[in-house]
Amino acid sequence: MTVQTFSGGAGCGKTFRLMQVLSEYLIATPLREGQKVLALTFMHGSRRRLEERLDLVGGLNRRHACSTVDSFAWRLVRRWTTLASQLGFGGIGADEYERVSEAAGALLEHEVVCRWVATTYPILLVDEAQDLTVGRLRIVVALSKKLEVLVAADEFQCLDEALRPNPACSWLAQAGPLENLTVPRRTEIAELLLAAGAIRSGTAPASGKLFTVALTANAALAGTWLTHALAWYGTGKKVAVITPTLGLFAKAVIGWVGANTTKKGNGPYNVPWERSEAVAADEFFRTLALHDSSSILDIAAILGASTDSRAATDVTNWMDTQRRTRGREVFTGDEICLIVRKSFSDRRRGQRAAGDGFRAMTVHGAKNREFDNVIVLWPAAVGGSDDQKRRLLYNAVTRAKHRCLVLVQAKQSIAQAPFA
Repeated sequence: MTVQTFSGGAGCGKTFRLMQVLSEYLIATPLREGQKVLALTFMHGSRRRLEERLDLVGGLNRRHACSTVDSFAWRLVRRWTTLASQLGFGGIGADEYERVSEAAGALLEHEVVCRWVATTYPILLVDEAQDLTVGRLRIVVALSKKLEVLVAADEFQCLDEALRPNPACSWLAQAGPLENLTVPRRTEIAELLLAAGAIRSGTAPASGKLFTVALTANAALAGTWLTHALAWYGTGKKVAVITPTLGLFAKAVIGWVGANTTKKGNGPYNVPWERSEAVAADEFFRTLALHDSSSILDIAAILGASTDSRAATDVTNWMDTQRRTRGREVFTGDEICLIVRKSFSDRRRGQRAAGDGFRAMTVHGAKNREFDNVIVLWPAAVGGSDDQKRRLLYNAVTRAKHRCLVLVQAKQSIAQAPFA
């Protein structure tokens, strides 16, 4: 079995090469009856985009299983529960992500389990591999013993400071051939390419017409810049407002844009925030105000007044199943919280990428995505080392295909990394 890695800066076509090499492999070695390609990545957003790309691979005919590493690990642990318990991983909960990953890795190190996976999935694709923790990487390493593995990774795009030095990139460097991609595919705009290169190398990015850095000390000034950018360059475009931290500055700017019209007559504009399924689930659960334990009737009454009918239906159906199969009539708040989280997670897995329009998100939520125009809101308080700040800005700026505007709240930030 071989491991092939494709590395390179953002927008250099790592995922494109994954699909290209996969297509070539399938021509030479077609899948047999009942076989599929296994595709893994870390975040649900990356999973959706990877699935869309796999749908376009000629000859594959959607014979693929695309999943987050955590979801794949949990399915494996549930399938091999007895063996997992024998290995010291009994009683694991679905939300114990690191422990589930370690258990799945330990299972796959058993010949029979790994062969069982390889029978259905002879090929493994891994995208955004730089985000894998040691436990999640253990899964990939074990599968590489029996599967052909194609991997895309860029260490500089890892935003987790705990993953330095990066365990996945260190392993990939010696696991097999590595192809370094250097030709940009996302954009041909020289200003954007030069800015990204400068940020990545630790030098000052030059502000110009299509890549602009502007000092905006308050929400009204930043909101005016943002409103004009949306009015002049956002019509019919896919536009993202990206911030490294969802704090007071970013929220105030988006709030100002949604409530005000500029002197030039532009605005207001609704720019909705994207939320992770975990945040959305927590916010919904807090609205329920459940006791430590409640009856089915009490929970059903609370759910009847909730604002999310799908989550309410999922919880109701689960309670009904528990009542019919186990005779249960009372449930704890922790149990309901887990079902709410599962409901939102399942919903996220089924979503497709949104089309044109305006949206706001964190840098982490923007990873592995692309937009026509990007506006970065850079607040005064951005934590982490100088290197971390460069990675954050790099991941935001490299989402843009045509224009990028960076609005910096604090004057002192201009004289510091990542702007200097």
